[in-house]
Amino acid sequence: MAEAQKLDVRPRQVVGKKVAQLRRDGVLPGVVFGGRKDSASVQTDLRAFERSYRRWGNTTLLSLEGLDGDAIPALIHGVARDTLTGRLLHVDFQRVSLTEKTHAEVPLRFVHESPAVKTLGAVLVHARDHVNVEAFPQDIPHAIDVDLSPLVEIDDALYIRDLVVDKTMVSVVDDPDELVVKAVPVHIEEEPVVAAAVPVEGEVPAEGEEAPAEGAAPAAAGAAAPGAAAGKPGAAAAAKPGAPAAKPGAPAPKTGAPAGKPGAPAPKGESPKKG
Repeated sequence: MAEAQKLDVRPRQVVGKKVAQLRRDGVLPGVVFGGRKDSASVQTDLRAFERSYRRWGNTTLLSLEGLDGDAIPALIHGVARDTLTGRLLHVDFQRVSLTEKTHAEVPLRFVHESPAVKTLGAVLVHARDHVNVEAFPQDIPHAIDVDLSPLVEIDDALYIRDLVVDKTMVSVVDDPDELVVKAVPVHIEEEPVVAAAVPVEGEVPAEGEEAPAEGAAPAAAGAAAPGAAAGKPGAAAAAKPGAPAAKPGAPAPKTGAPAGKPGAPAPKGESPKKG
């Protein structure tokens, strides 16, 4: 039987949006409900509760002191945190009776090492991180240990029925056949390698492809290589811009008229030059 942990609380008068000022002053607002009584607004020291909550969790029996009358046995039903900073914003306490069983979520704590992981390279798939139990508030365990050493081979698994609890005090209400943890092999997906298509001599074209026409001339061997049409470096002279290019194979133009033979008659209408 666990001993109740004492927590100092005070009645809270500030409600609504004004509770933001309480938080700035280091005060955590909360509510006490259940136990066939009306809900009551309370407050407690934020820093002191934060330190204790890390040890308690939601399954530790508390004794709320500082309210009117005797101490109130309670469990932490839940807390609210700021989604950005994680700072505590609110806490809900649930009244419980030490003579009546109640339901609670108990976290699972995985201990020891799985041989399947150590020797076979398996990985563990955790299907559950808590279970639901029924027990007297003072008998609720803080956590339930899950021994991983029985996971020896690939596909070995542990189920709710395999959890070790004191069944005289605690009853697990979840389905006994529900999976808790399993050792599975590691699957490495490799991208398929597509081989480049290599043409095969005499290959028949696929359906829908056109076969080459019978008698078609093969491609001319020795097709002009890149840059073949360009003149070789160091050519004698480049053509003037805008000048028409000479036709390939045409005879070069004469650079001057041939000289007449000595003694040849002058052309008609011209007098022969005297020597």
